[in-house]
Amino acid sequence: MTTRTRMSAVGAAVMIAALTGMASEGWAAYPERAVTLVVGSVPGSGPDVLARSMSEELGRNLGQPVVVENQPGAAGNVAAAAVSRSDPDGYKLFIGTINMAIATWLPKEPPFDPATDFAIVGQVASIPNIMVVTPELGVNTVDEFIALAKEKPGEINYSSPGVGSLQHLGTDQFATATEVSMVHIPYRGGAAATKSVLANETQMFMAGMPPALPHIKSGKLIALAVSSTERSPLTPDVPTLNETVMPGYSAEAWYGIFLAKGTPDAIVNKLNAAFNEVLKDPAVIQRFNNAGAEIRTGTPRQFADLVAKESARWKKTLTDLGLAGSR
Repeated sequence: MTTRTRMSAVGAAVMIAALTGMASEGWAAYPERAVTLVVGSVPGSGPDVLARSMSEELGRNLGQPVVVENQPGAAGNVAAAAVSRSDPDGYKLFIGTINMAIATWLPKEPPFDPATDFAIVGQVASIPNIMVVTPELGVNTVDEFIALAKEKPGEINYSSPGVGSLQHLGTDQFATATEVSMVHIPYRGGAAATKSVLANETQMFMAGMPPALPHIKSGKLIALAVSSTERSPLTPDVPTLNETVMPGYSAEAWYGIFLAKGTPDAIVNKLNAAFNEVLKDPAVIQRFNNAGAEIRTGTPRQFADLVAKESARWKKTLTDLGLAGSR
């Protein structure tokens, strides 16, 4: 190597080091302005409540305001797609739900894959579903329900918030595992599905935990089991499907934070640490509990693995039902 070549190589190395240092310093200073946390549903919805439960404390942790912005539409896919196309600078976050891992495989799939088209920050919560039945059915346990369903194949209707929803797919997995035959009646949203079982138009519903609790406490609905691997602290006397008839079963609505793909790891890790810290705050914990949510923390890799696993799982279920698209 000539002297001139060596000097050029040294100069290039110095320039790369300088640029790397500048980039590192820029990431270390993040955030330097307000951060937007996008919610793909209306104010007062589950994701919105969780986002607002964290935003103030998260802003204090980051040293900049965190603004919650609602962009409802297409079950959250409008907001998710917008964030996936945003600048990868960490200033636009999205609180995503399990719907992302399901919707990507439907025929009118969104223009993204949650497992590959985002930078993944981490999980923040999960909310189990709870299997409820109308009192008119005359059953009080899962075993009694299964026995009745086998005695009257095709005579029990179950509701869901729509075809391809978590409640639809989770109930189908239950029916397959227990070899019972039921009729699926899809509705436009969870509220309508709940009203149907209250009116005995349908007899069973894998309901979201928060909206179902008042009806369970009043005796208008009978709780048979929860869909999480462990019992919910909100209904400690209600067993899980995992401990009764479906060992290993879990179908929970998870919530987590996503960023545009290509966001620097330094920003992803800083946000992960900030969310994990905020989720230790007693006020935040209480707000999550009030919303029926169970706090989940961990690393970006842990949540990325969960998203990939869930995406593959629900793709198989949709394919088995003949509902999967051609992605």
